[in-house]
Parts: sequence; structure tokens; C-alpha cells
Amino acid sequence: MLAAGCAYRRPHVPRATVDQMIQEGNERGLALVNPFAIDDKIKSEVAAEVGFSGTPVKRIRRLIRYLNDRGYINFKYKSNMSLTAIEAYHARKGDCLSYTNLFLGIARYLRVPVYFIHVSEARAYYEKDGMFFVSSHMAVGYGGGIVGSDQSPYTVVVDFTREVSNWRLWIYESVDDESAFALFYNNVAVDHMMTGDLSYAGKLLSFLLEKQPQVRELYNNLAVLRMREGRYDQALVLLQKGIAMFPSFQSLYTNAVLAARGDDKPELAKEYQEVGRKVAQHDPFFLFNQGVTDYNQGAFDSAIEQFHKALRLQPHNPFIYAWLARVYLAAGDSAKGVKAYEKALDLAPNHKMLDTLRDEYPVLATTNPSSSAPSDSDTSGAK
Repeated sequence: MLAAGCAYRRPHVPRATVDQMIQEGNERGLALVNPFAIDDKIKSEVAAEVGFSGTPVKRIRRLIRYLNDRGYINFKYKSNMSLTAIEAYHARKGDCLSYTNLFLGIARYLRVPVYFIHVSEARAYYEKDGMFFVSSHMAVGYGGGIVGSDQSPYTVVVDFTREVSNWRLWIYESVDDESAFALFYNNVAVDHMMTGDLSYAGKLLSFLLEKQPQVRELYNNLAVLRMREGRYDQALVLLQKGIAMFPSFQSLYTNAVLAARGDDKPELAKEYQEVGRKVAQHDPFFLFNQGVTDYNQGAFDSAIEQFHKALRLQPHNPFIYAWLARVYLAAGDSAKGVKAYEKALDLAPNHKMLDTLRDEYPVLATTNPSSSAPSDSDTSGAK
């Protein structure tokens, strides 16, 4: 299981700055740049098209239109495409990290003091070569100050194409620039790993872990790389360190089971499997991933159970409701499938997955948001 995504900030631990990491990384032959820096060409166009006038929130809204609307950048989502701000500007497409890098770089140039946000929401899943990937979701935050101060008295989160106020901030967590830098290059390392370039991926992940030991994904992904190299003992050491620091990060246990088995330690593997199973009951990402795995294997009843468990932890997540609708419909239960779809539609009427569901299941084509959708508390049934 490879993780791409968020890191928890651990203050009071001296760490390298972004500039220091770039300098030292380049000295080691890693070819690093600042992924959220923009160049003079971008600055010139932004100054002309967006401008510096108005309040910071008005500048944010103009920037959203500039990046998203037709006739301007018209930025398109492209999964597994992590680009720097400059690369994303020219490509006009990329994943959430690409968009966030570009948005944050421009917003700071427009003198809006924005920061990185990690979104704790199961939104993307894919499987390749028997390995499971959790794709992180990053966004940009602004504000959270006190009324009467120079900052916004409320928090605005720019979440790709959505602007969300703080009634949903329970799923958001701020991330500092150093962690965001490490997360970006963590994804770059995973890209290299999946193309077979284990040497460069290993050097990059090792460097990042040395400089940013608070980023939990680095332990996980470097351990996966070591296992692919057949070095299960080294992978196990990395995972044990990660588990000691992040005991609630479930994917560490999943990989620790594999590493212990590979290192011929069956009793230790059994121990990690049991602890990991307990941790998983409180991890919506793991439950969501298990649900998708069960769906792909045709185990619909088990998939429904996993999605309901995930919804107990994230009852306002339209992505999970959409997947629940897909499983019910695939299992032939149209009534419950439509209800789950209606709930997703109520929560996020423009969610792209809903278009996909309508294409797959014509019964949804005439469905509109309805008060008959299941309530937030209606997540206890597994049938």
C-alpha cells in the first residue's frame, strides 16, 4: 500500500527549510525546485488579468475564476500528474497538488497570506500491480483570524474548484510549506518507482525522510520501495519507526505485515495484522479502500459494509455515498442505490463521479436532489 498525501505537522522539531532542501538536494543530484514558485511571465499575466485590488477574499475569488473558467486557464483535473506551479500553468492540467501549487504561488504573489491544507477525505483510489494507492487531497487555506484584525474573520478553503467555508473545516488540517514540499516530491518519487526507476525514487525518498521526518507517508513509501527491492529487513525497520511515531496510520501496519512475512517473522506479522485491524476501524481511508477492493472482487455485501463503516466516520462525504450507490446498483438493489446517489447529489451536486454513475446506470438519469435521501445518521445498515 503506497500512500501519497498529507503529513501531520510536528512543531518544535528543527527541520530544513524549503530553500535548504533544494540546495542540498541539488548538491546530491536530485534536481529539486520550489514547486510553488511562479515566474515573471505568470506574474505579469496575473497582474493584468486578476490584479491586486479589493480585499484578499475578492482576489481569491477572481483567481478561482481565472484558473477555472473558459477563456482563461480553464484548468483541468488529471490524476497522478503532480506538477510544479510553473509546469501546471503551462500544461493547464494536473492533479490536486498541481492546482494547489499554482493557486498558492499566485495567491501569495497577489499578497494573500494563504497556506497549504490537507483534506482528510477519501476522494481518489486506484489499484496497480496488486498495490493499493491512496491519493492525497491538498487545498489552499486563507484566514481564520479574529474579527477586527487584518486577517479574514473566517476561513476560506479553495478546494480545486470549490470554495468551502468553515462549516466543514473538521475535515481540514493546515500543513506547512516544508511538509508540502516533501509531499510533492514524495509523489514524484512514487511516479519514478512505478516506472521502474527504483534507484532515483530511493534516493529521493531517503533524502526527504532525512530532512522531513515528520511526514508519515515517507516511511510508508520508502518501505514499499525496499520491499520491491527484496530488502524486507530494512523495510520492517522503517515501518516500525513509522508506527512508533504515527500509531494511527493504518497503511503502516498493512505494509508491516508484508515486511515481517518477507523477513520470515510470522509471529510479528500476525501481531501487526491484529493491531492494524483494530486501527482500521477508525480509519475512513482504509475502510474506503477495503470497500473498493471488495467491490472489484464482486464481494458486494462486504463492500457495502465497509462503506457504511466509513460513513460513520465521515457522514458528509459525497464520494463515499457515490461509491455506496455504485455497489448497491451493481448488486441489483436499485432502490438503495438511488437513495445513496441522492444523498451524494444533495451534498455535492457537481461531483464528477455522479456524471460517471449516470452514464453507467440509466436509472439515475432522471434523479434530482430529494429530501427522501437518507439522513446523515442512516449509515448503520450493511445490507
